[in-house]
Amino acid sequence: MSGSTTLPPGIMLRDLMLSFHHSRRLIYLLVACVMVGSVAIALQIEPSYQAKSSLLVLMGTEHTYRPAAGEQFMNSGGADKEIVLRTEADILSSDDLHRAVIKQVGVDKLYPKMLEPPGEFTQLVDEGKAYVGELLGMPHLAKGAGDADPISRALVKFNANLGVGVDRKSSVIGLSFTHTDPKIAAEVLRILEDQYFALRTKLFNDVQAPIVLRQQQEVGAQLAAADDALAKFKQEHDISSYTERRAIVMKQQGELETELTKLESRAAEQQARVAELDKQLAVATGGRADAAAALQAMVNAYQKRQQDATTTYRGSPAYDEARNQAMARQTDVASLKAKHAFEIQTERNKADSDLRAAVAGRDAVRTQLAALKQQIDRLDGEETTLHQLERNRTVLEDNYKSVSKILGDRTVIENVEASRESSVRVIEPPRPPAMPRPLRRLIVIGGALLSVILAVGVTLMSHFFRSIYLRPEALELDTGLPVLASVPETRALARSAILIGPN
Repeated sequence: MSGSTTLPPGIMLRDLMLSFHHSRRLIYLLVACVMVGSVAIALQIEPSYQAKSSLLVLMGTEHTYRPAAGEQFMNSGGADKEIVLRTEADILSSDDLHRAVIKQVGVDKLYPKMLEPPGEFTQLVDEGKAYVGELLGMPHLAKGAGDADPISRALVKFNANLGVGVDRKSSVIGLSFTHTDPKIAAEVLRILEDQYFALRTKLFNDVQAPIVLRQQQEVGAQLAAADDALAKFKQEHDISSYTERRAIVMKQQGELETELTKLESRAAEQQARVAELDKQLAVATGGRADAAAALQAMVNAYQKRQQDATTTYRGSPAYDEARNQAMARQTDVASLKAKHAFEIQTERNKADSDLRAAVAGRDAVRTQLAALKQQIDRLDGEETTLHQLERNRTVLEDNYKSVSKILGDRTVIENVEASRESSVRVIEPPRPPAMPRPLRRLIVIGGALLSVILAVGVTLMSHFFRSIYLRPEALELDTGLPVLASVPETRALARSAILIGPN
């Protein structure tokens, strides 16, 4: 037996065949058991269909740096190809995406057995888990599997049936889904791709136009408020234009100053004339201030003289007549002087009236000049506020124009982005598979391979660990003695009733 390992290869192979023949019943039994078990398992498994689809991932702008609205674009280079593929694969493998697909397809259509009531064995297992959980204080065990959310339980099976493969050399992502119904398998992949593109659009969406629009509205409201404040300020202070208003006021001030100069000159002239007329009036009236009073005094004096001449100093008629004529001449002189005094008095009154008018006009012009000066001072004081309001409005107007330009540019960019095709393209759309997966065949082939392995193992064990010699050459090799005869194996030797003994 031990020497059989040193035999030539031809003899060794024949010895193995003899070992196989010697253990053939056990080998046949093992092969039969393995094949029967494999066939039974294959028959128990329900046939499943695997729908496939493939996606081509291109390098798009969503994988590069995208500046904010109004920011200057800077070319920072594209992302790494492997990172892009890994990102897209992670999006396809996200649980939220799978939940959305399960909700759209329906658990009752995708996995109807999950909605069926649990069997007795499942109930016993859940009760055992609940008891152990309560005993150990572990709530996740105390809660039975049947109490979980159907979508959560379906998600576990969905992830097991879904396959996402990434080919980094060709930038292709392969999708596969296994289900007992080929139409449902293809439908799940189609819905998965639709939900994936929708989620991808949502994740990579770079819509900034609403933000810029809100900024434009805010700046527009501030600009309208600045316009209202400036208009209200001008209305309250009667200023349509500060420059024009200041020019008008300065022009009025110049005109009033010229008028004031004229009035002051006229007043000085009239005042000098009044002083000169006062002197002339004093000479004409004999120092009396009033010409009428002086004339009345002269008339009274002449009347008294005339009365005295007719009563007290009556003399000869010639003398009286001469005296009367002298008195008449004096009366005429006095009348002339009185007339001259009246003329001077009238001229003085007129000059005094003109003087008062000139003084009144001068005072009025001075009052107007004081008011204009106050108005100019007020304008100078309000100039800072007016310039600040105008400057604020100008800044807001420039900001509004800038934001409006950014909004227009961003709207054009986003319209182009919305109309552009996605950088992920469907190479092969999902279709219902015509043939099921060869799982039963694989199980049977696996059972056959296992039976062959067992047969070889039993043969080798029978060859190396047997306690008998199947060939005389092996016996001669182990003992070193020649074998003169051998008894072939017969059924009679296997019977216990036959005894072999000496003659």
